[in-house]
Amino acid sequence: MKPHVLILSGLYDFSTDLVVLQLDRAGVPYVRLNREQLSDYRLTLDPLAPHLNIDGPGGHYDVGPALRAIWFRQPVFLRNTPPVPLSPDEQLERSQWTAFLRGLCVFRNAAWMNHPPATYLAESKPYQLAAAAACGFRVPATLATNDADRIRQAFPEALVVKSLDTVLLREGDDCLFTYTTINPGTALRDETVVAAPLLAQQVLDQKTDLRITVVGDRLFAVRILCAGAGVAGDWRIVPKTDLEYRDIALDGTTADQCLRLTRYLGLSFAAIDLVETPDGVFFIEVNPTGEWGWLSNSARPIDKAIAAWLANPSDHGQG
Repeated sequence: MKPHVLILSGLYDFSTDLVVLQLDRAGVPYVRLNREQLSDYRLTLDPLAPHLNIDGPGGHYDVGPALRAIWFRQPVFLRNTPPVPLSPDEQLERSQWTAFLRGLCVFRNAAWMNHPPATYLAESKPYQLAAAAACGFRVPATLATNDADRIRQAFPEALVVKSLDTVLLREGDDCLFTYTTINPGTALRDETVVAAPLLAQQVLDQKTDLRITVVGDRLFAVRILCAGAGVAGDWRIVPKTDLEYRDIALDGTTADQCLRLTRYLGLSFAAIDLVETPDGVFFIEVNPTGEWGWLSNSARPIDKAIAAWLANPSDHGQG
């Protein structure tokens, strides 16, 4: 088979499953490579052609001139810390497969969702905050620092504390993840801050969270509510069964800013988090490989939009 779409994903990625189903229904030839199963295949990349030969459980694939789009469904940084030290063989496999996937950037004539260098930059929270401000968004006052004194000076009463990057740690059999918290400025001590930098940010009162999923030139916007109102803290802590995702029509300015930011970052897909406050709409963050599977439905067909973009990126101003 000569696939039109190459998907680089993970075995347990529900969002990829949804898009693959749509590609199957549309009869679009594709090949999906899951990072956990790469050694089950025989992969040969000719970087000068460029051409990728794939032999494996799904059959034989010739990835070359017919390729239209690549869906890079994984972060650039490897964040999942293993629970036990990796053997030398495991370390070698992990590093070299990562390099191999990075090498697929030789397919420069294919449209990417999203290209790894663009993903790398967009995953940086300081960079995306600066980019959002350049695109006209209001951005809360923010410091990236390990200096408790400067945090107390900038935010003497209260502040939002975030990790500088997604935290996914292992302790024995437990997997540790961090959420956004609101803290008194005086609560932060040098001994608890100095070891690793964090994001200290202005508190936005009376906020309601918005999630905008950008696919090419399409926007899917929802307001996130609990019991009919906005969530005071991190809405991800609230049980999903208690949350409501209400479709909204963005005002023209905010919609334009979302599209402008996506293009500014060199992305074709973005999951953008905003908040509504009495003082207006503020940008919070953007995730170039953000989750959306739980939001997709017949009235909000994110899966169909991504499948359509991958099948014919030129129809969406790409390629």
